[in-house]
Amino acid sequence: MDAPNPPPLLSLPPELIQQILTFVSLSDLLSISLVNRVLYEHSLQDTLYKPLVQSPTQGITPAKPDELTWRELYKTHHPYWFIPRNKIWFADNVHTGKLLIARYNHRLNAIEAFALVAERRQPTFPIWDWHPEVIIHTFDPKLQLDLNAPILRLDCKAYENAVGDVVYRLQKEVPMNVHQDHPESPAGHHSRLILTSPLPPHKTSSSTSVWPPLILPSENRTRTNSATHFRDISDRPSTLSELSPSTFRIRKWLQFSSRRLGHNQHIGEEIITFATLPEELYTPTPQKPWQGIWCGDYAGHGVEFLVVTQPEEPDSLPLRADWAMLERERQSSVSSVDSWSTAHTSHSSGEAGHQNDAGHVSVTDPNIETSWGTAQPHEYPREHASSSAATTSCNEDDSIYRGRIEAIKLTGDPNIPRGEYTFIAPDIGANGLVRIATEDMFKGARIVKSVGHIAARGYRDDDFIPSQLILISHDRLAQYWEEFGHVSFYQRVNIDEFTKVD
Repeated sequence: MDAPNPPPLLSLPPELIQQILTFVSLSDLLSISLVNRVLYEHSLQDTLYKPLVQSPTQGITPAKPDELTWRELYKTHHPYWFIPRNKIWFADNVHTGKLLIARYNHRLNAIEAFALVAERRQPTFPIWDWHPEVIIHTFDPKLQLDLNAPILRLDCKAYENAVGDVVYRLQKEVPMNVHQDHPESPAGHHSRLILTSPLPPHKTSSSTSVWPPLILPSENRTRTNSATHFRDISDRPSTLSELSPSTFRIRKWLQFSSRRLGHNQHIGEEIITFATLPEELYTPTPQKPWQGIWCGDYAGHGVEFLVVTQPEEPDSLPLRADWAMLERERQSSVSSVDSWSTAHTSHSSGEAGHQNDAGHVSVTDPNIETSWGTAQPHEYPREHASSSAATTSCNEDDSIYRGRIEAIKLTGDPNIPRGEYTFIAPDIGANGLVRIATEDMFKGARIVKSVGHIAARGYRDDDFIPSQLILISHDRLAQYWEEFGHVSFYQRVNIDEFTKVD
């Protein structure tokens, strides 16, 4: 009897089969390896795993440890490669949060993440010719990674010390040596990584405690509260399909060895949830040049990090932001035609409102309308332009001046915490145009209507107040807080600058 013909795939030259396998995902490659011995041997080829290591290391080919093959290297850190692949991670620490830059360190054969920090340099105090009484100080922060202590480090020792009652790496807590202590020493700082499962969308509502917050688009969100402090394995993935590639947790605590009590004291446990952002959300494009990760000058609170987005189909404005825009427009209709370029000093008498700890007045009349007659929702009537405004244009394609700009804090302060809006410019196009700056400080910059988010300490009595967003360049913004008589600056952060390992 004649031998059966081999499958068409196996009749191809070996090098062609190898080429085909470079286009399949890891899960497909593993499935193919189970078909027969020939395909199993093909699946072991080391060249197939080199791109899998390159992908989460931003396309840079890292130096491989001499004792490992590419397949062994990939397997060593599987399934944690999603951490360096996503580059940026922001935390849900109360109020302040934290922004991490993740990367693969080929020198240590470790996946690690460090906090991005900023140092404010000594400012100067220029005079703004347009409003000489406004307080302005320059902003030129020094950005760097805090390399003194990683927030996350996964290496071979960490995997060896993984603890738990289950055999799957997905469900184990991984002790990390981030404090120069032994990961599981009786005393000292302890830090463990915990993988997460996404919360199904149908179980997520505005009242659900999740991270990332709902105002940020994300394919996956995870819970931030647990009766068992996330010790129950039901809070963790049991298969790769249940793994959230956009969130993880870190459990931290301090442990003392007490001879008097005869046991170790476990104190100050904290569980921090980290999330990442879809890269397309913060990657600038020719049509959305202001998208990105930015740092901002928040005066006494120091430098904070935020994501600036230009949503294609934005949600409705927060109600108080809508009120702030409406109130400003109403005032402008009974005051000077150029009121948006004049500092606001008082509210109309007789308006219902209250004064919070920040010293501003919030409109609280529930009968105030939140849209403009026949205008579309959130399309505010264009200001009567001053002679320097509407007819002048920056030396750029006017098509980029459309839609909304939103800024959401990735790190925060005791007033406005992480995960909340910091400013919104509802329309940077014609409807939102205030003027084109002619004064030297901002010459040629487009100035548009915006609202800024403020609150009393502890995020109490939060409100939005009118402001002006100054589009200085694609890498630099300023915000004129009219009621405060102050201009604050924002500067783009080049994330890729910090993912490189020297």
